[in-house]
Amino acid sequence: MAAITSGGSVLDITSIVSQLITAERRTTQQPLVTKEAAQTAKLSAFGQIKGALSGLQTAAEALGKNDVFGGVKATVSGKGFGASAAAGSATGSHSIEVFQLAKEQRISTDATTSFVPGAGRLSIQFGTVNESGSFEADAERMSSFEFEGGTLAELRDAINKDASLGLKASIVNNGKVDQLVLTGAAPNGPATGADMAFKLTGTDGLEGLSYDPSTGASGSAMHSVQAAQDARLKVDGIEISRGRNTIEGVLEGVTLTLNDEPEEGVASLKGTLTVATDNEPARKAVDGFIKAYNEVVDILKSVTAYDSATRQGSTLTGDSTVRNIQSTLRNALNEALGGLGGVHSLAELGIAGGAKMDKESGLVKADGKLELDSAKFTAALENADKDLLAFFSGSGTTKGFAATFSERLGGLLDDNGLIANRTKGIDDNIKSLKDQFDRIDQRITSMEERYRIEFSRLDTLLAGMSQTSSYLSQQLANLPKIG
Repeated sequence: MAAITSGGSVLDITSIVSQLITAERRTTQQPLVTKEAAQTAKLSAFGQIKGALSGLQTAAEALGKNDVFGGVKATVSGKGFGASAAAGSATGSHSIEVFQLAKEQRISTDATTSFVPGAGRLSIQFGTVNESGSFEADAERMSSFEFEGGTLAELRDAINKDASLGLKASIVNNGKVDQLVLTGAAPNGPATGADMAFKLTGTDGLEGLSYDPSTGASGSAMHSVQAAQDARLKVDGIEISRGRNTIEGVLEGVTLTLNDEPEEGVASLKGTLTVATDNEPARKAVDGFIKAYNEVVDILKSVTAYDSATRQGSTLTGDSTVRNIQSTLRNALNEALGGLGGVHSLAELGIAGGAKMDKESGLVKADGKLELDSAKFTAALENADKDLLAFFSGSGTTKGFAATFSERLGGLLDDNGLIANRTKGIDDNIKSLKDQFDRIDQRITSMEERYRIEFSRLDTLLAGMSQTSSYLSQQLANLPKIG
């Protein structure tokens, strides 16, 4: 703002106005700034609480996953396969013997003569090559496409562009010529299995691609690279065949993944699969839940602490919303679930509140945190009468501890939950304080302008009076002195 000057210089207008405005701001705006800082601190504190509760909700939901309790671990010794086991799979040891992998049919053009395609039609018929070597077509599985002619690369691209054909094409340069390689394909990968053999019938410029897996190329340029075949293995001495190398359903809950087959001259690859109880996921999930719960307890204690020596509270000391959160957590933690899995509460599993010695009073006080009795928890895991999977995950239409606890937290964390409603109120308070601050700021700006005008006038008046005083003094000094 431009300074208002006057003809006089009696008053330091800038300093006077500055002090008056500073005093006005101190008494009218500073309290609003202090209040806004307090509200912002509360908003930050609730942000901390919400973050910790979200972590706790995630940890609670992890307790309800089916692969946590009743978990098993599959261990493989030997070659030719890997394995995984779902929770609830029967424990035991199994012999596995791999004879061959499932493979997709693959054919190629001649290795010495370049194939030059022309315009034509290619028909693909899928089926099975039976034990006698004859191709048995599946009337419901066939496709075709028209090629307008061009290069081998254009033919490759045209085949790959149409996913409905059931083929994938590639070009391999063997050092002499480019060979077109055609492989059976499915939407999610190779089309393995004996029933994924295919027969090609080409016309005109594609006649050279004709191929019958039962008789071979039949005068065309095509040659077999790999025949379609099923995977063959034995599980506990029983022979199994499948069209894929991922074998499910042979052992309940167990997935075998064949990854190798015997070399020429070797009959099979042998190994052993052991399925054993694995309590490590359960222990990690429970440890994670306890850690997350105790982090919430620490944060709630920090934002509500009261120092009796200094008589100073924390950001949310005495806050009713925090008390409601603490009450909700206690109720959710101690809620009985009707004996799901033969378990009624976390305490029966060795998960309970701990206690610590108070240094000042010497008394043992509960600190609200959870501790795990490892021996008690391990005993519960090994107790056949206690189904921890049912307790945490639920049974039928009855929700388990994980879902019930998570829903309780949802009442605190949801968009219309307790914390959201409280923080919205704080946001509204902050906005109101900012609006008040802005209105006062406008008033003070006007006040400052008015002060400058008024003090400028006063300065002019005082300057005039000073000049009059000087004049009168001079005149009086010139009067004749009395005898």
